[in-house]
Amino acid sequence: MLQENKLKRIQFLISENQKEFLDAIAQSEGVSFSALVRDIFAEYQREKEEQELADAAQALYDEYSTNEELVAFTAIDGDDFA
Repeated sequence: MLQENKLKRIQFLISENQKEFLDAIAQSEGVSFSALVRDIFAEYQREKEEQELADAAQALYDEYSTNEELVAFTAIDGDDFA
């Protein structure tokens, strides 16, 4: 059986308008307020992690395309050595 993520109780303050907005969304989606907030946080976390990976990939690409030592052998890529 997969181990579920252990939930931790936290408290934070939001405006009355934000609470009403989130309550309405939770009700329309048929989920609890807490479940909605967890989903929102999870989506934000996924987006941040994806952006960090994209930034790291771009940095590696930039390094690869500008570092002469890394591209020194690209001229022989695809050559038949047989």
